[in-house]
Amino acid sequence: MATPQLPPPSNPAMLPVLATVTYVAAVVALWGILSVALNRDVIPFALQSPLLGPSMVAVAAVITWLVAWRARRPVLGAVVALVASWLGMILAAVIGFTVPACPEAQDCYYGFADSLTSPFDLDSVDIFLHFALSPFVAGAAVLAAFAVLAVAALRRAPQDSR
Repeated sequence: MATPQLPPPSNPAMLPVLATVTYVAAVVALWGILSVALNRDVIPFALQSPLLGPSMVAVAAVITWLVAWRARRPVLGAVVALVASWLGMILAAVIGFTVPACPEAQDCYYGFADSLTSPFDLDSVDIFLHFALSPFVAGAAVLAAFAVLAVAALRRAPQDSR
């Protein structure tokens, strides 16, 4: 009978990547649960592109990966991930909101926007405050901090000696 073959040692560089993929899945789940529980849309502005929410999550995922990959102090890295992903998501929302979803050269149907003087009558400060106080953005930022802490904890875990 042949002896069992042991798997090769794991690559420690993959840990932040796997944590970031898990982070994105957790954000999608959190936003779905919060949306149902609060009876509220994640992006309540119907005039925007459907890619605004995914672009916000993509920015936060890149920030989470960078911090998880480079953080040497777990608590400081978690705080940096929380603040940076929160600000990054808000910045992505402000930029994504100021870019019209429909080119100006074309006639677009905006649905309920008939009563608005302009489909983009909210300024950047209003959008910043809306998303800064949003439970969706805050929840995603907290999950980013947990992802960085999880990477730090798994890095310190004792390795399996076979």
